[in-house]
Amino acid sequence: MGRSGRSGRLDEIDRRIMGIIYRDPDITQVKLAEKVGLTQAAISTRLSRLREMGVISRGCMIINPSDLGLELVSIDVHTEHRDAIMEKFRYCPCMVNIFCLADEDDRVGMIMAGEGRQVEYCVTKHIRRDTNITSTLVRRITNLQKGICMIADGGSRADHGEEGRKDRYDLPCNDVPCGRCEYYIDNGGACYGCPFTAFYKGRFWKDRDDDG
Repeated sequence: MGRSGRSGRLDEIDRRIMGIIYRDPDITQVKLAEKVGLTQAAISTRLSRLREMGVISRGCMIINPSDLGLELVSIDVHTEHRDAIMEKFRYCPCMVNIFCLADEDDRVGMIMAGEGRQVEYCVTKHIRRDTNITSTLVRRITNLQKGICMIADGGSRADHGEEGRKDRYDLPCNDVPCGRCEYYIDNGGACYGCPFTAFYKGRFWKDRDDDG
């Protein structure tokens, strides 16, 4: 990706900064600079530019998924247990939004952002296999005219903090842990599942603390 200061696009450092802020909205510039490996002045400059671009603001980030190499999909599911589905995906880090329709009591709509295979695996493992869901329709969203708002991860961190994720390897949706998942690849490849877990090796909100 080109440098966002010149081309208006996000580079890898921008993505790393956004990932850290997403998971820790209250992080100081000093700590952010240490994590990214830049000076505080350089971090301040990048944050100012990201704000000027309208990418980040207090409490949320406005992104175009294509700038991060992510796909955006809409998912319609039919279920007789709407509240259970809403609660299951409430803290999913890939879920941009989840909503009900006033005139359809058995339907839940979802908007999800992620890497292509990550979305595919999430739909296959966590949605299609859910016994509360009777049917699923997945559609890829293209030609997005406006950025989407992703709320900073304060609520998720309260229940699924950094230490808890590294110790328990569990998922916010309470499905089978990643260590017993057939989609987890541990042969030098990558796990395209949930970025909340220590197993994940993809690029979604990737930062150096996830390496290794």
